[in-house]
Amino acid sequence: MLSRVAESLFWIARNVERAEALARLLDVTAAHSIDRGGGGREAVARRWDGIYAVAALPPPEPPVPSYAAEAIERIVFGADDGRSIAACVRIARRNAVGVRAELTTEVWECINGLYLFVEAQSPRALGPDGASSFLRSVRDTAQAFAGICDATLAHDDAWQFLIVGRYLERASMTARILRAADGDGEDGTRWQHLLQACCASEPFARAGRQSSDPQEALAFIALSDVFPRSIRFCVHEVDHALHRLSGTPAHTFSNAAERAAGRVASQLDYLAVGDVLQEGPHTFAARATRWLDEIGEAVTTSYFPRVPVA
Repeated sequence: MLSRVAESLFWIARNVERAEALARLLDVTAAHSIDRGGGGREAVARRWDGIYAVAALPPPEPPVPSYAAEAIERIVFGADDGRSIAACVRIARRNAVGVRAELTTEVWECINGLYLFVEAQSPRALGPDGASSFLRSVRDTAQAFAGICDATLAHDDAWQFLIVGRYLERASMTARILRAADGDGEDGTRWQHLLQACCASEPFARAGRQSSDPQEALAFIALSDVFPRSIRFCVHEVDHALHRLSGTPAHTFSNAAERAAGRVASQLDYLAVGDVLQEGPHTFAARATRWLDEIGEAVTTSYFPRVPVA
């Protein structure tokens, strides 16, 4: 497979996954703010500042008339270096146009439909009442994209690069949510907000962890080996996909990407819950983010090298 094609598939998956995560996080945070009755402007500001941190955007300068409206303006429709939901969808669709021959009709129609839907909207058209419906539509379509890819594409090299991009971005977003959630709120409701932000409420309950201790929720989201949005699970999926691409046996490596992913997967396997709690969620999430950045850089170096033109 051409490096250019592989890179486009990688970034399609990453940008669709990022758009889904941001849409879910915005919707959950808006609902959480309403349910808690505000909690004071300082608490509201801190809650929304965490969303900007996850999106890698600077928070707005106070005073802000409406934090929800400001977030819709910037995180959904903003043009800040491709970080907004709309920008991610545009990037994904542009890459899909370039590799249309590698995609099934169903995959193309899904991503093109998402693009047309987002482009037809604006902050003014949505208004305060339509934001939740819009965000849920973005979330649902992005989640459907992953399922359609798995169900209609041959599970060859093209699909493997989609898997690498999807799970690498998912792990990165989970780590950012954990980092932003540290110290979020003053009561036991903060753990429920964190679980909802990661689609983990029901899996956490089914795992038999009925505790209201937010630290247990952090440990579940970070280290579960069965929850598909935990950092550990996602890193293992990246590692497996990289080995399927090269044909290298498990627990060995043939390039920098496999070495980086295997090293991080092993560290997470041997990391105890107590270690995470002792280190602190913020510090752990920051370290996990660095690990994931290293994997991303190694994937780029191994599979998408920049060849200088003489």
